[in-house]
Amino acid sequence: MVEMRKRADLIQETCQLIREARKRWEAHENAACRRVRERAVEAYEELLDFEREEIPDNLRVWLRYRSEKYFGKGRVGNGMSSRAKKGAKEKKKSHAPEHSVAYREMSSPLGNLVILTSKKGLSGLYFGHRIERATLPKENQRDQILNQAEEELAEYFAKEREVFSLPLDARGSAFQREVWRQLSAIPFGQTRGYGELAERMNNPKAVRAVGLANGANPISIIVPCHRVIGKDGSLIGFGGGLDIKEKLLRHEGLLL
Repeated sequence: MVEMRKRADLIQETCQLIREARKRWEAHENAACRRVRERAVEAYEELLDFEREEIPDNLRVWLRYRSEKYFGKGRVGNGMSSRAKKGAKEKKKSHAPEHSVAYREMSSPLGNLVILTSKKGLSGLYFGHRIERATLPKENQRDQILNQAEEELAEYFAKEREVFSLPLDARGSAFQREVWRQLSAIPFGQTRGYGELAERMNNPKAVRAVGLANGANPISIIVPCHRVIGKDGSLIGFGGGLDIKEKLLRHEGLLL
């Protein structure tokens, strides 16, 4: 009984540490997040496989996939089961926003695109190879927002549309949403630097935070994170892959 209580306490402590690390991450307190996350990783790695299943899915996803992108290189996963190891290899894939209620897949010159909607608007747009399929909601061929998104994207790729008119429902911190608003203000065929975005937000020292928020953008193409480039004009930081970023910019008439 004593041992069981100790194991239960370790599970609870792991959950608390992950929550604290995620809270720091959302507040852009990166140094503090890293410290707490390292403790969370150590606690998580002490758990047995079946005990890890007691960790809520949203906490495990954040620790094993999302935070790994910024703070770790294969740290979470030592001693994992074969199923967990498979998940670690896929850690760079994005997970469907939790408030999404339906999705649809469409073909494009860039490959398959996965479109997601909430009850209020478009909640996500991902390149097919970059989304974790197991996290997708049900498919819907009748949803009006998905219909509109598919139609407007087809027009964009046919060079018949430069501005989208879809209702958007991207969820994130206040800082992330402000960065995404700045992204949406970048005109078709133009680019901005991370520093320029930070200055437009009256926070010139927040270049790195702007980059992280840009990378967390859940609605590719329509919220045009591909229009943000390095200070020297180089193509950096695009979750879909730099080859796709280059194709998008060339599609919009930019010679790189």
